[in-house]
Amino acid sequence: MEINLGKLPFDLDFHPSSALVAAALINGDLQLYRYGADSLPERLLQVKAHDESCRAVRFVDSGRVVLTASPDCSILATDVETGRAIARLEEAHE
Repeated sequence: MEINLGKLPFDLDFHPSSALVAAALINGDLQLYRYGADSLPERLLQVKAHDESCRAVRFVDSGRVVLTASPDCSILATDVETGRAIARLEEAHE
């Protein structure tokens, strides 16, 4: 399996129970893909998560939420089902 993300990924995380992978990209985007052994990867969502690069990505809350972090010191929580922002914390880290 190969996924062309279009931009350089900084981080990847696999969903804890589904065939999903999240990618944090250098341009600040979060991408979510469904993958399978017998099918091509399917992009489920692309979110402009941060103005600067998206440096970290993690599934939390049993995979219902994905968190991203950026060097602009923000953290974004995104709903995996809808792609909507749940919360954004500014100045959340050093």
